[in-house]
Amino acid sequence: MNKLFLPFVCLIFTSFSSASAQPAVASVSSAAMTLSDWENPALLHEGTEPPSATAASFKNPKAALKLDRAESPYFKSLNGAWKFHWVPRPDQRPLDFWNPSFDDHDWKSIPVPANVEVEGYGVPIYTNATYPWSPVKPPFIPHHNNPVSSYRKSFAVPASWAGRETYVTFDGVNSFFYLWVNGQKLGFSKDSRTPATFRLTPYLKTGDNLLAVEVYRWNDGSYLEDQDFWRLSGIFRDVYLWSAPTVRIRDFQLGTSLDAAYRDAVLSVSVVLANSDSAPKKISVEATLYDASQKPVASFPVGSTSIAPGTEQTLDTKKPFANPLKWSAETPHLYTLVITTRDGAGEILQCIPWRVGFRSSEIKGGQLLVNGMPVLIRGVNRHEFDPKLGQVVTRERMIQDIRLMKQHNINAVRTCHYPNVPAWYDLCDEYGLYLVDEANIESHGMGYGDKSLAKDPVWKAAHLDRTVRMVERDKNHASIIIWSLGNEAGMGINFEATYQWLKHRDPSRPVQYEQAGHSAFTDIVCPMYARPETALKYAEKPQLRPFIQCEYAHAMGNSSGDLQSYWDPIYAGAKSLQGGFIWDWVDQGLETAIPTSRKVEQIENPKSLPLDAKLGTFFAYGGTFGPPGIASDGNFCANGLVSADRIPHPGLYEVKKVYQPVQFRAVNLAEGLVEFQNWNDFLSLDQWLVAHWELAAEGRVLQSGNLPLAALAIAPRDRAVVKLPYKPFRPEPGVEYFLNLSLRLKTQTPWAPSGHEVAWAQFPFPIAAAPASENTRPAALVLEQSPVKIVVSGEGFSASFDVSTGLLISLKNNGDELLDSPLRPDFWRAPTDNDRGNHMDKELSVWRKAHEFWTTSSVTARQPAPDRVTVMAKGQLASTGSAYTLQWTVLGTGDVLVSANFEPGAQKLPELPRFGMQTTLRAGYDRLVWYGKGPHETYRDRQDARVSVYKSTVREQFTSYIKPQETGNHEAVRWIALLNENDCGLLAVGAPLLSANALHSSTDDLYCATQMENYYPYQLPHRETVTLNLDLAQRGLGGDTSWGAKPHGGFIIKPAPISYAYRLKLVRTGDDLAALARKQVK
Repeated sequence: MNKLFLPFVCLIFTSFSSASAQPAVASVSSAAMTLSDWENPALLHEGTEPPSATAASFKNPKAALKLDRAESPYFKSLNGAWKFHWVPRPDQRPLDFWNPSFDDHDWKSIPVPANVEVEGYGVPIYTNATYPWSPVKPPFIPHHNNPVSSYRKSFAVPASWAGRETYVTFDGVNSFFYLWVNGQKLGFSKDSRTPATFRLTPYLKTGDNLLAVEVYRWNDGSYLEDQDFWRLSGIFRDVYLWSAPTVRIRDFQLGTSLDAAYRDAVLSVSVVLANSDSAPKKISVEATLYDASQKPVASFPVGSTSIAPGTEQTLDTKKPFANPLKWSAETPHLYTLVITTRDGAGEILQCIPWRVGFRSSEIKGGQLLVNGMPVLIRGVNRHEFDPKLGQVVTRERMIQDIRLMKQHNINAVRTCHYPNVPAWYDLCDEYGLYLVDEANIESHGMGYGDKSLAKDPVWKAAHLDRTVRMVERDKNHASIIIWSLGNEAGMGINFEATYQWLKHRDPSRPVQYEQAGHSAFTDIVCPMYARPETALKYAEKPQLRPFIQCEYAHAMGNSSGDLQSYWDPIYAGAKSLQGGFIWDWVDQGLETAIPTSRKVEQIENPKSLPLDAKLGTFFAYGGTFGPPGIASDGNFCANGLVSADRIPHPGLYEVKKVYQPVQFRAVNLAEGLVEFQNWNDFLSLDQWLVAHWELAAEGRVLQSGNLPLAALAIAPRDRAVVKLPYKPFRPEPGVEYFLNLSLRLKTQTPWAPSGHEVAWAQFPFPIAAAPASENTRPAALVLEQSPVKIVVSGEGFSASFDVSTGLLISLKNNGDELLDSPLRPDFWRAPTDNDRGNHMDKELSVWRKAHEFWTTSSVTARQPAPDRVTVMAKGQLASTGSAYTLQWTVLGTGDVLVSANFEPGAQKLPELPRFGMQTTLRAGYDRLVWYGKGPHETYRDRQDARVSVYKSTVREQFTSYIKPQETGNHEAVRWIALLNENDCGLLAVGAPLLSANALHSSTDDLYCATQMENYYPYQLPHRETVTLNLDLAQRGLGGDTSWGAKPHGGFIIKPAPISYAYRLKLVRTGDDLAALARKQVK
């Protein structure tokens, strides 16, 4: 039984092809020995096997090639129901539950894998950096606040395993556990995100055996697991038995080095053999490489030896291959290597398969190169999370994530902030995603100063151990192109040590660490949340290291504004800028039953409330669970490009557009000339894409076609001008034309069907004819004035204005009232998460109720012609000291021309969140048609969407962000219509463009001032009325960060003189909306 404890560390440096290397150990002081196992940073593991590559053992090569460990006779899953007991503190735990004679008949059962808090035991806690216990005094954990989970599982060992070794592996237990088998204590382990394997053989018996596991929620290692996620515990990854011969492959390492031309390769194979028998054994090792169709490419010996009992030996060989298919995210070519061992008689002992990708990764010439090519990292950070299961992630969920990422042009993932479940790496190898594999180290709550654990030599062993265990487990994966030392844990001697160890252990990959800054202990400058100008400044001078942000573009709620500004210099050729990893992929919302009160009650955990099928569920964030006082950082756990159940947020469509690997430039549209630039790293466009073009107007496709494949013969990073063969045509009066380009998958891939769109562009076509004027003679209007209101009546309609405010208070269409509230000035929006973070609610608060302080100095009505009435309202927005003028011109055609003019007051005013007008339409006008950008919501700084005619419903405009906020806007709106079931309603036409929004929720409904305030979409009042905003502009969303950064300068509304105009038109059954909008009205 090996107990690993070390206050001081001696590093053992080895070459890339050597056996697994771990830090040597020294004895701990007698004072340290008095600490409990789970409060001692010098005590790391007891009784565990050395870390090694994840592998499965098979009887023969044919079986091995199936690559399914579940089909191996030497594998047995222990996932499923386990007997379970939970207590809130260690002194209440059952002390002898590990005894086989212990009576557990009254214990409940729990699934494994699972997080116990998600299954109904204890409180899920979400904090960003705050440790969820107090006092914070490393390495100590409060004994009154450390729940303990006790597990028992009976199992039988297959008879065919007799004479062999039997092991049990726990892929992940959070956070500290002891293990017993048949009453024998085997040891313990701490690192929650790497496997712990124990040898069971000496303690097994025929028939039923008993595993007993005691899991502590917190331990000293939890000080190094202070990641920004839900703090959950339990056996949350796979548990399984496996068998091996007494002379076995204990570990293996594969390396693929490419020659100077990046053409030919050498496959390095290093096999660590261990003999647990009582006698020396002869053994030989051979390897066979198979291609994707499982045809053998080459077989070769690795070596042979005689191994003394109780010892290990390493056999190495190198095998050259001429121009093998290379692995990359674009071309994830995999071979399968089967390593076979034979005894002295030539009988097969063991076969282990591994999928090999021939790939190199290096820093050269100041750039990150894969297979000799500089690559762009179109990346995202991804926490392991499932809304129903917490941190238990199924294979199906992983595949769903990968497919969604690939479909949205994401090619890289940072495993924030810990090694992921082993299957994730297999899938990334297979589907093609670059990975930054990150060690399970974050001590954010300790800060980066003198108290940082990175600077404390007592914690050096723990830092090294976590790094070693990650590298040894994952070293053979082609998808891992970069190692990361950890996250937000300060910088000091401990990370200097882990960097040095890793560079000696694996010189084939770069190593990064954000907190190392520009020091020598990171191969990549990988800052967090550097603004675009910071990146540009870095790119101004020649650099020895690339600039790849480990986190940027914080995607919390309605965010992802102006992502393009980060990528414009990259596409302009800034050599040292190679992308980054957006924060982050998925909202961490736990699915929870909606309370019958519809209020946020004191819920202990997601299983505390019974599910009411009529009410359904919601996604809970921090602060929802437990009694008052539980540590929480609110909805800061919801920063995803997708919701917890993987529904894309609108920001993901912006990411897809910005990340698309083809950029377009109009050269001469009149001649049909467009430049295509291929930003792939390895594939020419014709290898995987086809191009479709169309000429469109108002949602109608007038001409279309496919480009010949030869036109796409554009090499990576090359560009070519392509001619689109459209036919000349005569433009219709007042009609806009657009040229649409779409590049789509040529054939089906594992991540998307053929025809899936990869890249697109839209260009306004440079041809137009003047709009047609209204030729019919308008009917005369009737103007009626009283001390209360001004009424203008025409043929089948009327418009009424309040004399005191000058606002439109009624609009009737053949007697049917449309308005439920006046059409009034509006300068405010419901705060987004970014707005809450940059204190918009306080800094711009003067605009929230500015419309309520609208006072008129005059409201006049005049009728200069029988078919024209003008209502003019002049006044002030008293709270801002600003002048504001409204003019309404009612025409006999039924049109109402609206114009607004704003003059800021003398006082210093903050920027405006919005400049426009708002009204509420009566219930029933919920069919939405607009001609503008869509179909998803767009904003000033996030509007990479096509202009077309879109049809939807008002309810579908609401994006259910985890906390209510501004949503549903549409930019570049030519016209927008709200219709009832009879196709009657209201049309608004921009002069020339509007920013428009229609929701069943009011701005006040969506209002939530702070991040810490609990407010959920299910709590919004149910309304059938429609809040309609017709704006000139709205503040940009921003997205650099969600804790202070404001929208970039070009996307704010300065308090300067502003004017805008639009036209209202009543719509009746049978009207052609586009034709109504096109008509020239004066």
